[in-house]
Amino acid sequence: MQIHSGIDLFWVFVGIIALGAAIVSLLWRSRERLILRSLSKLIATEKEDHNQRDFAQVKDVEEALKKLFEARKEEMDHLKMLEGYRRDYIGNVAHELKTPIFSVQGYLDNIQEDEEMDTDTRKLFLEKASKNTQRLVQIVSDLDTITKYESGFLRLEYEDFDIKLLADEVIESLEIQASEKKITLYEYSGAGRFWVHADKFRIRQVLTNLVLNSIRYGKESGYTKIRLSDTGEKIIVEVADNGIGISEEAKPRVFERFFRADKSRNRASGGSGLGLSICKHIMDAHGEYIEVMSTEGAGSVFSFALKKAEEATD
Repeated sequence: MQIHSGIDLFWVFVGIIALGAAIVSLLWRSRERLILRSLSKLIATEKEDHNQRDFAQVKDVEEALKKLFEARKEEMDHLKMLEGYRRDYIGNVAHELKTPIFSVQGYLDNIQEDEEMDTDTRKLFLEKASKNTQRLVQIVSDLDTITKYESGFLRLEYEDFDIKLLADEVIESLEIQASEKKITLYEYSGAGRFWVHADKFRIRQVLTNLVLNSIRYGKESGYTKIRLSDTGEKIIVEVADNGIGISEEAKPRVFERFFRADKSRNRASGGSGLGLSICKHIMDAHGEYIEVMSTEGAGSVFSFALKKAEEATD
């Protein structure tokens, strides 16, 4: 009896423990569900109270991350572009310098190696070597100028001057180059004076480069004219010719470094390949435009604007 009573008590105890565990488990699950319902209710309440604010914050974060990603992508694309530009630039510089350097070396080597060379031939070779040396100097000078412009080291020195007189001076200085191709240079603006407020030295450089470019790509017995017009607040300067013109494909690139619209021309017969690029930098520094209108086979017109001097606008 005692044994049976002990066993019965044991199973009763086990049953009580099992029942207790079940009750505890049930209570815990109920509590867990209650907590989850409370959290859900709290979240719903918070969302209802602050929905607009939280949505705006999430959108702000999304927009910020999106902008950061786009900025990094643009930065990487820009770096890749600069690397490509650097390679092209170095290649172009090397190519431009190589032609006159090899020419000078060739002429001097011939003079040195041919001890029996006659005086006239030696003189001719020395003249050609000198001409190529001058071109080297021009290329280096133009590279230095354009590098300083891009680095912001050059500052404009503004003054008031009559650009009509400056145009006449430029034409006079380039008459010899024009006469070699029988090209007529003239300035066409009518009576009166055309006072502007600009850097006279740099504008002379622009005019010189444009006229030289016009002569270089002009037709035999053609013309180049500088035309001035007054719009009231600005003076418009045009350098027009009846030369070979520029193709539609080449026009967007004419102000790029070393770009040559006429690929068939020998580079040695041209300038540094930087003249028009320098013109663009100078006009950008003045806060003014420079543009080109051209028809292939009929000629080109390069034009830019300058601010009139205050006295001229009174």
